[in-house]
Amino acid sequence: MKHSKKISALCVASLTALLAMSAHAATYSDSKWGNWYAGISGDLTWMNHTNTGGGGNVDLGYRFWTGTTGDLRLEGELGYHGASNSGDFTGNTHYFSYLANAYYDLNNFRPWEGGPWSGSGWHLVPYVGAGLGDATVHSGHNASLSNQSFNFRGNVNSFAYDFMAGLTLVSDAMPNTDWSLGYRYFGTTKATDDSGKIHSNNLELGLRFHF
Repeated sequence: MKHSKKISALCVASLTALLAMSAHAATYSDSKWGNWYAGISGDLTWMNHTNTGGGGNVDLGYRFWTGTTGDLRLEGELGYHGASNSGDFTGNTHYFSYLANAYYDLNNFRPWEGGPWSGSGWHLVPYVGAGLGDATVHSGHNASLSNQSFNFRGNVNSFAYDFMAGLTLVSDAMPNTDWSLGYRYFGTTKATDDSGKIHSNNLELGLRFHF
């Protein structure tokens, strides 16, 4: 029940902020992108430096500020990731994440313009971001010793955070759709009973639709 209340509060807070920001949409009517967007991404995950796996995220966001160097956007995101354990113990660790992320798109930082991309109708836009939220972590370890099997299970609800950086690929022919390739670091502040805190490095490919 406590965990459900935290998730509900995070989602309500994110949605309230996004709806409040939509009142400023007319200010950015000259943009080729819509202010609202929905996205999906998949990634490769290296969890706690040794365990390899994968996962993905879905998100709903809003671009609420534009400046001379770029745009600022806020999104609510749900994610799932998992990885198999390595070493003497088999099993796996997986987690669900519930995050509020802020991104800054450096739309006017394009030192490569005039090069191979010039005249192609495609543009590379760097981005950086960070987020805070909650994660539910489930871990399981299995081991055999002297013909006996041992199973260890741990579950924890933890404060979570992430940092992101990457490139968005934008086409003049598809102004409401863009692709992204980036890196994400994800971490938690609590450890499960049988495993340490989550520290994961993620290489992700994403797709966003603006409306």
